[in-house]
Amino acid sequence: MSKRRWPLPFVKYSGAGNDFIILDGRDGEPLGDPGSLAKALCRRGRSVGADGLIVIEPPDDHDDGGSAARMRLWNADGSDAEISANGARCVARFLVDHGADPTAVRFASDVGPITAQVDGDLCRLQLPTLASVYPNRRLRVEGRDLVGTYVEVGVPFFVCFHDNPDELAVRFLGRAIRNHPELAPRGANVDFVRIEDDQRLHFRVYERGVEDETLSSGTGSISAALAAAAIGKVSSPVVCVARGAELTVRFRRAAPGAEEAVAVTGAENTAERATGVEEPTALESDEPTLEQPQLPPLLQAVSTPRFDFAELEIEGDAMPIFRGEAMVQASRSPRRD
Repeated sequence: MSKRRWPLPFVKYSGAGNDFIILDGRDGEPLGDPGSLAKALCRRGRSVGADGLIVIEPPDDHDDGGSAARMRLWNADGSDAEISANGARCVARFLVDHGADPTAVRFASDVGPITAQVDGDLCRLQLPTLASVYPNRRLRVEGRDLVGTYVEVGVPFFVCFHDNPDELAVRFLGRAIRNHPELAPRGANVDFVRIEDDQRLHFRVYERGVEDETLSSGTGSISAALAAAAIGKVSSPVVCVARGAELTVRFRRAAPGAEEAVAVTGAENTAERATGVEEPTALESDEPTLEQPQLPPLLQAVSTPRFDFAELEIEGDAMPIFRGEAMVQASRSPRRD
């Protein structure tokens, strides 16, 4: 079908500085191809501009858990996204704004059923997944050895610790790490983290799909906190400070009785060797985590100590910031599943 311009009503929400265009598709009317829509709507300077596009659909027919809706997410470049914790908090706030019970919001997502509680602009959200954390992973980046932590929390992250993330060229380093062949085929989002004390950290984040630094990331906050917890430097709850806002992350170590202690070598805390906090104790777990894609080459070459975390929660602001109508040039043909 040929492309033409057509008007599309939308609302825009912000979660801790991540902004999302939300389309309400619960009436079943075709909204167009979502990948094309995301590229058309999210491009800053030429359209509405956003970090991603969220379509809220009716709950699945087989959903017996009382979900109010289903969340579908596309990145700004048109690619599918597994989950965004900041985006999910925006969905919870959207549903409350449209009549859902603020004390018990529930909706479906690609990672499972999500629950949340909304109090004005504050949203506390529970993710259904376990997270797996693999410390002390080495990459060769731009001729330098870099040590970081790989985190799988529904989306992949590579976390680098550094004394001063504000001095780093995040776009340059983030792009190089995100596209590293050792992280193929999915690549990874990238966190640059400074631990301030045992319950507070500061981070900057490069997000795939946006292909740039963003003001915040919910899953990035979780990944930063869990990477630091895996080496014994923080404990729940952790306040994660990004350029957009602060987010509070809560978690629990999963199945501690099933884990076997092994030694992990600390790494020097510099830009070249960016993770490394001394004398951590790693735990290797045989407990299955969330269903994951095949692990990247980075985790296949050597024995890989792993930490598992459960009861993942994230709390921060989520609010509507704009309502309007966009003139979109994109195919309006229904999506093909």
